[in-house]
Amino acid sequence: MAATVWMCVPGVALSVAPGTPMEDRMPQSLAPHVLFGRWEKLPHPPCAHRYPNTLEFQERGLYVGRSDPPGTFTLWDAGTFELVDPRHIRLSTANDALVTYDVSWQHDRLTFVDADGCVFAYRKMT
Repeated sequence: MAATVWMCVPGVALSVAPGTPMEDRMPQSLAPHVLFGRWEKLPHPPCAHRYPNTLEFQERGLYVGRSDPPGTFTLWDAGTFELVDPRHIRLSTANDALVTYDVSWQHDRLTFVDADGCVFAYRKMT
């Protein structure tokens, strides 16, 4: 039976296994430069089909979403993004609405939660 170590970070309680490297124990802050580049959607629940298969976040607050097959509707086709704070991102959607999503980032994985509670993630492409 493995022991659990609780680490106190102001406002956050983390359960980590002994021997976990310090960098893996600390929550990572999402900063705009982390977003830049291409992201690929990971296996996801049916509720996430309306989001693109790939996302590319660009400097100047622009993004492009692509779905497969090309031409398939995606709520995030192209538009603007703004990192509101380390846990929220606002994107312009296909109907030009500005929508704020919960977001978290760990290493190369970006996880979103939409207003309906749909949870889906993208992995940074190298």
